[in-house]
Amino acid sequence: MEVIPGAVLFLLFLWFSFWVGGAMDCAGNNIVHTITVDQQGKGEFTTVQAAIDSIMKFNNRWVKLHINAGTYTEKVEISEYKPCIFLEGAGKEVTTIRSSGYHSTSTIKSSVKNRNENTGAIFVSFPPNVIVIGITFENSFNLMGSQPIQPAPAAAIYGDKSVFLECGFKSYQDTLFDELGRHYFKNCYIQGEVDFIYGGGQSYYEACTINATQEKPSSTGFVTAQSRYSEKDTSGFVFRTGSVTGSGEVNLGRAWGPYSRVIFYGTYFSSIVSPQGWNAWNYRGQESKLTYAEVDCTGPGANTTERVQWRKNLTNSQLNEFSLSSYINKDGWLSNLPIKF
Repeated sequence: MEVIPGAVLFLLFLWFSFWVGGAMDCAGNNIVHTITVDQQGKGEFTTVQAAIDSIMKFNNRWVKLHINAGTYTEKVEISEYKPCIFLEGAGKEVTTIRSSGYHSTSTIKSSVKNRNENTGAIFVSFPPNVIVIGITFENSFNLMGSQPIQPAPAAAIYGDKSVFLECGFKSYQDTLFDELGRHYFKNCYIQGEVDFIYGGGQSYYEACTINATQEKPSSTGFVTAQSRYSEKDTSGFVFRTGSVTGSGEVNLGRAWGPYSRVIFYGTYFSSIVSPQGWNAWNYRGQESKLTYAEVDCTGPGANTTERVQWRKNLTNSQLNEFSLSSYINKDGWLSNLPIKF
């Protein structure tokens, strides 16, 4: 094996560091190139993955993929070496990326620290600076009556500064793997029943519709399974306005980490929300470390008289820490994107 001189390694390190730093803001908010994807051949590519593959590695300028209406039967992955990608569909009702896949429960639940695990997700995004608008991601594995039910993510998000506007995520168990980095979801539709928003992301969900699809009336589902692992861990899920509706009965969350953190603020809860609301799962006896809170929520499911006693009551100053600007946007990155909210 040829040994690379130390000076060369140092130069490579400087170059990579410079590239990462430059990619963090994609050199501003200008789109330098647009690629059209169309199933009927009216664009440069007929599949989304082929269009992504055409983008050079270490891309550091915004490239938009405009995806025309249609159902694209494929799995899509954005490499960690391809930041600054903007996927624009024609609307979540008419642009869908759909396929079927699953992973074993033991694979995902026993290896949460392994960021490159195979989640079976239909859409996987690794790099920072990714924008997605107007697309539905659907994992059809559990939606086709497949038995037994398996974890089957529609999407897995690992990259910092990722934005999803007016998108859809459909599956049954483990729908949205919100795993790593700061993420902003707005006006999205998220459908599932078991741990269907899960992971260790630091994420803000604004005006999102959460739809529980109970299959077995005798069981109780879980909207979230957040995996915060230490007191210093910045991760957590904040839901601002929006709604939790559907059929059957669901808990708002269960702990997938000893410091799990989920906050609902001003959210409408239909009667499907269970009276107890929350579940410590494998962390019974450690409930004081969990941060589960409901603030100014409304609807028949917002009655907290029978909630678990260890649910947190946040002060105004604590609540301010979880505003959009304070929680995920202290450096103002949301204002430096090629979109307007």
